[in-house]
Amino acid sequence: MEPSEAAARFRCLSYEWFATLSSDYFVDLHVRRSNRPGRPRLLLAPVGSLYDGHIYSWKPGGPVERLMTDDFASNGLLVPNTKPCHGLVLMRCTDHGGYFVCNPCTGEVLALPDSKLPLKMTLRIATRGQPEAPYFFEVAYGLGYCSITRQHKVVRLFRNIEVSSCEVFELDTPAYWRPTAEQPPLCHVKEQKMAVFFNGYLHFLCTDASITTFNTCSETFGSLPPPTGFVNASPVLTELDGYLCFCYGEPDTDDPYHVFLLRDYMKGRWEKLCCIDRMAWPESERMLLRSLCIAPLAMYHSDDGQRKIMFGTGSCKVFGVDFDSNTPEILFTPDGTIIGSCEDDSNLPLCLFEEYLGPVGRTIDEMVLSSPITKAWSDILKWLPGRSVSELNLVCREWRAMIMADCFIHSHVIHANLNKSPRIMVVLDPRFGHYMDLKDFVGHTYLYIKPDVDDGTLFAGRMGLAFDSAINKHVLVHITYKEKNLETREYELQCKFRYVDIQEWILVDPPPRPIADVPPVYASGKIYWMVDPELGQFSLSCEIVAFNVETDEFEVLQGPPCSHEKGRMSILQIGGALCVACSNKSMNVIDIWRMKDIGTWLIEHHIELSGFSPEYSSENTTPLVVNPKDGRIFLNTGLSLGYYDPKMVALETIYSVGILEHAGKICPIICDESLVRPLGRT
Repeated sequence: MEPSEAAARFRCLSYEWFATLSSDYFVDLHVRRSNRPGRPRLLLAPVGSLYDGHIYSWKPGGPVERLMTDDFASNGLLVPNTKPCHGLVLMRCTDHGGYFVCNPCTGEVLALPDSKLPLKMTLRIATRGQPEAPYFFEVAYGLGYCSITRQHKVVRLFRNIEVSSCEVFELDTPAYWRPTAEQPPLCHVKEQKMAVFFNGYLHFLCTDASITTFNTCSETFGSLPPPTGFVNASPVLTELDGYLCFCYGEPDTDDPYHVFLLRDYMKGRWEKLCCIDRMAWPESERMLLRSLCIAPLAMYHSDDGQRKIMFGTGSCKVFGVDFDSNTPEILFTPDGTIIGSCEDDSNLPLCLFEEYLGPVGRTIDEMVLSSPITKAWSDILKWLPGRSVSELNLVCREWRAMIMADCFIHSHVIHANLNKSPRIMVVLDPRFGHYMDLKDFVGHTYLYIKPDVDDGTLFAGRMGLAFDSAINKHVLVHITYKEKNLETREYELQCKFRYVDIQEWILVDPPPRPIADVPPVYASGKIYWMVDPELGQFSLSCEIVAFNVETDEFEVLQGPPCSHEKGRMSILQIGGALCVACSNKSMNVIDIWRMKDIGTWLIEHHIELSGFSPEYSSENTTPLVVNPKDGRIFLNTGLSLGYYDPKMVALETIYSVGILEHAGKICPIICDESLVRPLGRT
């Protein structure tokens, strides 16, 4: 039979060839003919000294070949499961990089939704009197196959101290993660121990060495005991020679390594296959093969006809051991290949590799857009408030999958906020995150971002939040003063940014101008700050600093023709456009300028406050947003909130606090209808 890569190309010849080569019969026939027993082929996913962004393949006696690129993994190392499941490989990306289902033969990759930082593994604050959702701190994934429905299923098992929870994601099905019909038993799993698929069951290795089984067809649970006499020493579960295999032995030591096979699955009877005495190995082999991770991969026949076990290590080395002499045979080292030398790791960077022509399945976005019915419902639901849509995701699996799809989330953000009155929240105490809805005082969840340098500037306008549409991530930019002297006008800035779902801050070049203590604003892919006129080079004109979230670079823009001597300035976003509010304290008015093009500014709104002072004055009033329905402008003085009508020159106070009643000034924020959560989940 032709290799999968060549057979996949023949699908392009005609519709008839495509239908034939994609049929279940041909895919099954190709699997049987192309994957002969005793001829193992390995997938290698290390990051070697000659790393070139690829995943590789190797078979005994052959060279290392590039198989596919690994650009789907944004961060962390790729850790494949030890054996493919009907040709597909489940890969874990460390450092919360998520999980992926790959077909190395065709190069197809499917990113599993909600797998980087699962929603169930975050603290969720109860709202509207609802009970608090359970919080899980461990999860283990596994890829299985149902022979009845001919479907691959990804199963993940969560656990906390008191309870376990299990969810299933069916590939190429218009549905999201769903709970299993049967509640799983309490079992303590670890993410590093991915489940092993064998005999129609997924096998989850627990921390006490017991094994929890999951039938991928009936979706019921069971259990298997560990081998008799097991000593808790880094157990490993895999499949070997058509049997479930249980191994244990401390890695990176010379302790014996025990290998057991489950000879009688129904009775749970284990048989010891061998015990490898690493102390008997020659010194050179012992030092070369010492690793933080060792696991069996396959059985094979050596050149002299002996039957041996093939092992892999955390440093991407492969060796074989026979049952009698225990003498290791070095089969592969990455040194001297296109991979280069590899550092040792506690995760195994390789697995078995099978020829397979089947697809990994479509993404949820692709399935939503391909269904006319789902597309029609999407066009209706995208206009509804976010809270209503969140409740509707319980209607059925198809609706939940549609609502969780990125394409729907992005469409909803646009349409649900189109020509709608702005929703206003009030931060009553930023130290403890007390947020209240201005309209009905309903509690609201939040994400408190704590900078690693506490210089008292968190709410002074030097931290900005943006969205990078190229990678669908929120970005935080934090600017601090390391030095600031108003007399000499000298200063030194430090700037760093990070993605909201990643804790690491990255230093970037600071802006070329000093930053004023005015809250920044995000518009059209950039964060804008006002320039501080009291520091740096003296300038009478208004200047603005912009940070491009895609290029991580700053630029300086010329602001509107306003003078800092006349009054204070603030920056805001109205209708997606950048605006600057300039006050004139002598006339007690505020003009809102809108940037049409770079360097071109026009007055969009004019606010007269002389009839409403001293409660509202140009020096204590900040415009925040314009209601697109009636054109009224929302104003904030720190103690009063009101709507100004420029047509009637009238002002309506809608919220006010007294100095004696409130220890500090109120801080209103404008909220959009959105299904996006701060950590990138819906």
